[in-house]
Amino acid sequence: MESIDRLREWADELICHPTTLTRLTTIADDIEREAADMVPLPVDADGVPIHVGDVMENIVCPPVHREVTGVGVECFYGWEEGNGRYSQFGANCYRHHHAPTVEDVLREFASDIADVLGGDDFRLDDSDELFAEYAAKLRLAGDE
Repeated sequence: MESIDRLREWADELICHPTTLTRLTTIADDIEREAADMVPLPVDADGVPIHVGDVMENIVCPPVHREVTGVGVECFYGWEEGNGRYSQFGANCYRHHHAPTVEDVLREFASDIADVLGGDDFRLDDSDELFAEYAAKLRLAGDE
């Protein structure tokens, strides 16, 4: 590990007492051994590491949310209401859940209206500025 190697070099240059240097080197060896046994955190569909306590949103069957109670190799664990037990879930089928913004709600509404009015013929592409404009108007509605 690069950081451990730098620590060893620094200690070798700075510490003159052989017992102290030996003790520091032993601790560095222990850290390196422990780090080799660690498993990297799983990452969600967006490549963001998953930690215990995160709330994940299923990208295949939204709006299913799960709170992470444990992590494993390319998976996480959480409560599954349907089975009434803790279960394992594939990390790549989930992304971190974030509370929806006004723009998100408008985008969802526009998509639903598009489905009702014309399906695939109704385009919502390149409309971020429009959503932002109307989101600002909606935020002001509560200020009056």
